[in-house]
Amino acid sequence: MSTSSDMRAIIVGGKEVGHHAAQQLSDRGHDVVIIEKDPTRVEFLSDQYNATVIQGDGGRRSILQQAGLDRSNIIAALTDYGAMTNVGICTMAKQIQPDIGTVARIDHGNVDEYDGLVDEVVYPERLAGNAAVNEIMHVAGAGVQTVSEVTEDLTLVEFTVSTDAPVADRELQEVSFPRGALVVAGRDDNQLPGPEMVLRPESRYVVAVRADISDEVVRLFRG
Repeated sequence: MSTSSDMRAIIVGGKEVGHHAAQQLSDRGHDVVIIEKDPTRVEFLSDQYNATVIQGDGGRRSILQQAGLDRSNIIAALTDYGAMTNVGICTMAKQIQPDIGTVARIDHGNVDEYDGLVDEVVYPERLAGNAAVNEIMHVAGAGVQTVSEVTEDLTLVEFTVSTDAPVADRELQEVSFPRGALVVAGRDDNQLPGPEMVLRPESRYVVAVRADISDEVVRLFRG
């Protein structure tokens, strides 16, 4: 599964979540195809979005094949038809293309319930609720301020170090990170970073990174 600038992604569901995800991926230079059922929404996306938009049911094998599933690295089922629909789309895609990465939007339950069914899940309603609480606390003068409030360009990203990555088995002080990237924590052992912290293969690290250099940081961690 590729995470570099040549990544090709299929987004099933062109409503707000899918639309914004596709736009951000496209802005980062990735090749994105959107599948959407609603003809009115398809027309809107075609006018707003400079990429391939397919009208159809993303749960149908023929539509996934039309979208170029065999040439894609990842499929994200982000429809608003519920978790089971999105997990089902990912399951079918995996049956057709076993090595494709899968992401499913959920709308209820614990994310751990979906372990083994898809590679990752997203829960937009919970994220929106968390953001709303942060804003409420901030406006109320509680002194709470999230990273996204400090700067919209900075994102916290979790990376898993590949065995052949440039940073693998190297100390932080030995790695030349681009300006705008900072390792803030070791995810597996809750280790705070220091210059002698070793970036171990298959271990996870949280990095604060500017959006415009994210692909460069991905290459350091993933190769």
